[in-house]
Amino acid sequence: MQRVFFTRFFRYMDEVSRLGSIRRAAEALNVSASAIDKQLLRAEEELGVPLFERHPRGVRLTSAGELLMYRMRSWQKDMRTVASEIEELKGLRRGEVRIAVSREAVSGFLPKALSGFLRENPRVATSVRVAESDRVRQMVIEGEADFGLTFSPRPLPGVSVLREVPFRVLALVPDDGRRSVTLERFFSRPILVPDAASHLRDVLDIAAAKAGMELAPVLTTNSLELLHQMVREGCGHGVIAVCPGTFEGAGERLSAVPLRAAPLPALSLALITPRDTSTALSSVLAKRHFEEFFDALKG
Repeated sequence: MQRVFFTRFFRYMDEVSRLGSIRRAAEALNVSASAIDKQLLRAEEELGVPLFERHPRGVRLTSAGELLMYRMRSWQKDMRTVASEIEELKGLRRGEVRIAVSREAVSGFLPKALSGFLRENPRVATSVRVAESDRVRQMVIEGEADFGLTFSPRPLPGVSVLREVPFRVLALVPDDGRRSVTLERFFSRPILVPDAASHLRDVLDIAAAKAGMELAPVLTTNSLELLHQMVREGCGHGVIAVCPGTFEGAGERLSAVPLRAAPLPALSLALITPRDTSTALSSVLAKRHFEEFFDALKG
């Protein structure tokens, strides 16, 4: 029935119900009365119920006809909305997207994920807020962000997890040609760590506890960029979380190498959205882009 209802049939039925006459509807639409009558009879046959009551003075919708007319008018209204949103998709209108991101995902991952969206949607005003992972979830729940990227451990009450991608925790060391480092060697050097709000710190604490080693950092900070700079200056070892599909190196005079035989807990970046999902097209479009990016990374 979909092909019948959503072509010229809707125009015929709408005009007949409005004018109360197949003949007058035919005159208004400039088609033959028999063509309209044939469409109505075909629909009634497929549905198995009459859509119009026929009487000497014209026709009137039956209860089934009124229901069908109501549904088709709702569909027409929805299609107008879709057409308007397609215009937005074509870049003819502006939009806004607000993204909250855990700071560990800013280096490497986010530029790769976001750049394609910005190139394809230059009229969408995109804002990115960097925060601790737990704060990212709260921003999404409170409507401060349309969606978020967070390392917060499960469960995540109040939000829906659309996608996840695993990250690796690597030792961040001065570039001296090493391809890996043992946990013992790692802890034998001064340790530079993120503060307690970072899930990278949780990973280090758990690894040290499982290995029976003491974590005694010489520097604690909420700035990952500062940690990188201090490792580059030879002040000690740090850690970095990387997504294998987007990581292109730790930077000048730095290496990111595996921690051998280290009991590191899993770390996953989650794409989260409010349970009451926003219907703004720009938000839907951005989320879809990130979902596809996550899917491509997972193969």
